[in-house]
Amino acid sequence: MQRLEIPITVGVVGLGRAGWSLHLEPMCKLSDYRIVAVADPLPERRAEAVEKTGCAEFASIDELLQKSDARIVVVATPSSTHFEDVSKVLQAGRHCIAEKPLTLESAQADELVALAKEKGLGLFVHHALLHRPDFHHFKRVIDSGILGRLFSIRICWGSFARRWDWQTLRKNGGGTLNNTCAHVLSVVLPLLGEPAERAFADLRNIKDAGDAEDHVHMVLQTRSGITADIVVSTAMALSGPQWMFFGDQGAMISDEKTCTIRYFDGSKVEPLHDLDTAAPGRQYLGEELPWKEKTEKIDPLPVKAFHENIVDVLTGHGDLVVTPESAAEVVRVTNLVRAAYEKANRS
Repeated sequence: MQRLEIPITVGVVGLGRAGWSLHLEPMCKLSDYRIVAVADPLPERRAEAVEKTGCAEFASIDELLQKSDARIVVVATPSSTHFEDVSKVLQAGRHCIAEKPLTLESAQADELVALAKEKGLGLFVHHALLHRPDFHHFKRVIDSGILGRLFSIRICWGSFARRWDWQTLRKNGGGTLNNTCAHVLSVVLPLLGEPAERAFADLRNIKDAGDAEDHVHMVLQTRSGITADIVVSTAMALSGPQWMFFGDQGAMISDEKTCTIRYFDGSKVEPLHDLDTAAPGRQYLGEELPWKEKTEKIDPLPVKAFHENIVDVLTGHGDLVVTPESAAEVVRVTNLVRAAYEKANRS
């Protein structure tokens, strides 16, 4: 991968919510970056960026790539144009920070991953939850074996809010599945430990304007049978625990700030043998397991934040947290879920 010197010159394409709040403002606070160019069709947004950073302004990504020397370009345009815009950045020989989802189609995501590799460029997809401490805490607990063999994950991200912006339209790549679910899948898929191969999906528009879904219920299953039951909805006025993990020796629930774990040591209980006779005393058979329970605060963050990690990678001082391949896998599973929904609703 091409290495860069500090400060890294940056161009930002798209000055909406993500481009401004999730990229331009955080990068302005880091001395390792220097914003040198922005592109947006709205002149008032460009003027605001110029006032804040002293950068050059352009009306389009094409102008920015032709006339600026930005070595890394942020693509924070609508989801439906991500493939085209990221392709332009990589073809122009620039490293790219891409908002999620990387693309809307799995084949396009794979194409971008291959293009970045071919050109020796960084492709950094903004799956920021992989930089959060709760993900790393969950993974540590699962990998420790304290829960035994993981067989199910349940996630419920519920809230209630009505929307009527561009992301409520499917033509723009809007909807909960492409957008909020991309965050959740970025965390769930590595926790499953193996690829999801089957899916069930219920996608509904409950209360938003537009034609995109605001309520998603999906169930994923891996080849070995591990399931992830995921509800992501802005149509739920009340919601339960956000994260639940179940293994054959325990369980963990979390609100993303603390974790409660109930478990037993499988080596300290006798193995079971089926009893194919009348139950003694006409009773259900039972036993006292050596249950233990503990509540833990989520560990401090073991990795740097998203933009800081990119600096380390581009200067040769660190490893990438969010790989392009993991972002492409999120797109593949998103497509799997939508295909399952469409197949079920054709029959």
